Amino acid sequence: MKRINFLLTLLSLNAVLVTIERFSFTTRIILQPYSFLRLHEVVQITIIILISVVVPFFLLKEISRGFDTLKSTRGTLLGLLFIVGLYFYATGNGLHEVASYLFNTFCDTKKITSTLCGSMFFNDYYTGNILYFIGLILTNLSLTLLELMSPSQKYAAKDMIVLIINSLVLALTFFAYAAFDRVLVGLVYVIISALVFTPILLINRKNYNKLPFTTYTALAYILSSIASIIVRVG
Repeated sequence: MKRINFLLTLLSLNAVLVTIERFSFTTRIILQPYSFLRLHEVVQITIIILISVVVPFFLLKEISRGFDTLKSTRGTLLGLLFIVGLYFYATGNGLHEVASYLFNTFCDTKKITSTLCGSMFFNDYYTGNILYFIGLILTNLSLTLLELMSPSQKYAAKDMIVLIINSLVLALTFFAYAAFDRVLVGLVYVIISALVFTPILLINRKNYNKLPFTTYTALAYILSSIASIIVRVG
């Protein structure tokens, strides 16, 4: 298996782990003192989010040819953009998890009756998610532009199949956010991302099989945005 496919498969498995963990016993164990968090949030923050930060680092290494393309001025700027993206991604994720626990545990989630609960709601659904999505689009954009600087060797059909399967997993993940979330932040994100990454892929469509990460990203956002819009409108 190509190294990029292997790393993308790890991200897919992590996405599956997120789903399984959200329905596990960890959501019923509240930690002390002061009922500060559930075991669920601790697992998310210390393991699952960590995996989703570490794997992109190795994607950066692979796409940049062992960090070689980062040596140029443009490459350095894109490397910086990658770090900034990871920072906002992790910060937003952590804020979302904590705010989500507080809001869903100590507030009436159907009717906000206090400023405190309103703050928790906003940090959960807006502040945390917006920071998370900003970080994700910056990280993906930096990797995509680095890949354009140094395309990989041509992917064979079997490698493209693995890539497409991983892209479908990512599309399903974002579809769940965008189509069914209480607010429209996820929908706005996938639409913006589709508008950013689809033109990049179309412009370079003749070399799509040499741009695995670009193809993976653009395809996921195209599919998730179309499906989410259909569900929201319907």
